[in-house]
Amino acid sequence: MKNENINSADFAWLRQKAEEKLKKKHAFKVAHLTKADTVKLVHELEVHQIELEMQNEELRLLRDKAKTAAEKYNALYDFAYTGYFTVGTNGKIFWLNLSGAMMLGRDRSNLVNRYFKNYITLDTLADFNDFFLKVFQTNSKVSCEVRIINAGNPSIFVHIEGILSEDEHKCLITMVDITKRKRAEEILKHKAHELEQFNDLMEVSDVQMSELKKEINFLLIKLGEKEKFLIAG
Repeated sequence: MKNENINSADFAWLRQKAEEKLKKKHAFKVAHLTKADTVKLVHELEVHQIELEMQNEELRLLRDKAKTAAEKYNALYDFAYTGYFTVGTNGKIFWLNLSGAMMLGRDRSNLVNRYFKNYITLDTLADFNDFFLKVFQTNSKVSCEVRIINAGNPSIFVHIEGILSEDEHKCLITMVDITKRKRAEEILKHKAHELEQFNDLMEVSDVQMSELKKEINFLLIKLGEKEKFLIAG
């Protein structure tokens, strides 16, 4: 214990002497600075100050550029044609952009922590559930087409794609309104059905017309007249 006290005291004494010597050394250097050294030192300090000011200005400009870029990105994200959603494994919406909220016809703040599937129509809910299950089972992009309940407006058809996020506890979903395309497909399908019915009707009419011509020709022959209609085949 005594030796430890002596060693500690010696160490403290040595440190004190070292600090005193260092102060004398700096004092000696300052005292022996020539006028030229002083001018050079002041010049270097001024240059260093200007360098710091320039670096500070550059950092400010970079910060302003980053802020502007972030604002542009946020604007593009919010008002993009596509709806963007971040959804958890439990199906709750963590985040969405303004376009996504508009597709659902609701305020964005009222959609956070709500279940995404609550806004899918019952007739397409099975397709969505299958899609959502595959997103978390695979590492590839999955897609499907469903109908969305748009508050206060007719439901809309959407094409959605989903992929697992980096933390694997959420997925990223994009949603595009394809209502016009689906409506056009339905109209085209209906018109094709009408055309098919018309063709069937025309075929029946042709057969009936042929039979009628045969009957007229038969009656003409019975009356001693010549046939009036030429029957093909």
